Amino acid sequence: MPYALYEKEYRLSRTFQTATDAWRCAEDCGLVVDEPNGRQRLEDGYVIRSCPPDADPVLNETRRTDDPCLP
Repeated sequence: MPYALYEKEYRLSRTFQTATDAWRCAEDCGLVVDEPNGRQRLEDGYVIRSCPPDADPVLNETRRTDDPCLP
């Protein structure tokens, strides 16, 4: 099941094969916040959720080399 980074209802990233990969994208974009208890979370308003796969997997592979997060 693919996953992507969202702000509210808007998809911000390309799809990733795992939620962990989408989380890494959020970290690379500076959207992960350290809490006082030592845990990490996404900044307010951002969420990682399942989504439909990208329509063109070849295009998705090309984008991976340019910017791993952009759709």
